[in-house]
Order: sequence, then structure tokens, then C-alpha cells
Amino acid sequence: MLCSQTQLAVRNEITEALNVHAFTRGQLDFDGSMITNPHTRPVNKDKESGERIYTDPVRGLQTNRFKKPSCPVPANIFFLTKITRAINLLDEQMCSLAYFAYCDDAQWQHTEVVAAYVWRRFLDKQTKAFRKKKTETLKSMVFLAMQDWRSVTVSERVLHGPKRIRELLGINEHHWVRDWLPHWQSMHQVLDGINNKLLTEVFHATQQRRTSQTA
Repeated sequence: MLCSQTQLAVRNEITEALNVHAFTRGQLDFDGSMITNPHTRPVNKDKESGERIYTDPVRGLQTNRFKKPSCPVPANIFFLTKITRAINLLDEQMCSLAYFAYCDDAQWQHTEVVAAYVWRRFLDKQTKAFRKKKTETLKSMVFLAMQDWRSVTVSERVLHGPKRIRELLGINEHHWVRDWLPHWQSMHQVLDGINNKLLTEVFHATQQRRTSQTA
């Protein structure tokens, strides 16, 4: 298992890699070619002198829209690309967790994959089946646990405290500690476990670059 400092470094690299908005030289050239000439109307010229003939009054308004400039390419773009490639080669659960936790533009399908994985692993730990009503409440708790875990992991901020969880799920306060808190903690443990695997896999996939940097 990676030490806490290494985990933090890998998390930061994953976050940067999955949120980079940059373009290659070819894409920048393409962007430049999309800039059009704002003078779209034909220009009237005198046949003899060749001077322009302005028949309309000059207006101080420009309505043509130009393509916005692209972001510059980061200096470590190739290393970030290697991280993204390593993430996309992971199994579906870890790949989806990476996007869910560290990407600002994550898709809903990533949330669904992670939720299904957490629920499946959570049930594997149980020694007896739940009643239907409690099962539905626990399924809703999975999504709250995922949101809270992401907030704690990324920003060290608790998103859903005990009171808010009880209000959102309709749980009796007197039953919280005995009947529900252990399940909440178990879901967090499942997420911690797969996140540790994710960080370890990405670390080893990019280890050659790290070794050359410290050599």
C-alpha cells in the first residue's frame, strides 16, 4: 500500500490529467483556420482609380463571432496523457471511480458503475438478508456515501453529516448508531479500498517516469 504522501501526489496527478483542457499543435492550427474574414460583403471599387467606394455610413458595431483561442499545452502533457491512458486501461469499476472522484466532467454512467460495485461489495459483507424497505433505504444511502466520500477524499470536507443523512433517508435518530452507522462506514470502507487499488495501479503504470525524474 502506498504511503499517504504518495497517495496524495498520485491523486493530484490524476485530477490534473482528467481535467486538462489543452490542444496539440495540429488542433491549434485547425483552430486558426476557422477564423474567418469579417468583411463578408463585396467591396465596391472605382473602375479607373481602384479606390473603394463607401456607400454606407460607418458603424461602430461588430457582430461577427470569432472562435475563442485554445488553451496552451501544459509542459507535462505527455505525462498526463500517460496517466489518462493508464486509467482507461483499468477495469470498469476503477476507471469509473477515477472519473467519478477526480474528473469535473464525469458522466452519469460512471456514477452508476461505482454505485453498483459498492452495493455488490457491501452485500458480500452481510451475514443475513435485509427486509425490502431497509434494502431500498440502503440503496439510497450508497449514493449519499459516494458523494460524502468524494468530498472527504478530494477536499477533506464532510458533505453529509449524521443529521442530514437521517433527514434525507427518513431514519429514526434513536436507531442511527446501532442500525445504520455501521452500514455507512462499511460503504466508505469499500470506496477506500477500491480507491487505494486505483492509486496503486496508476502509480505503478507511471513508475518509469517517476524513476527517471528522481535519478
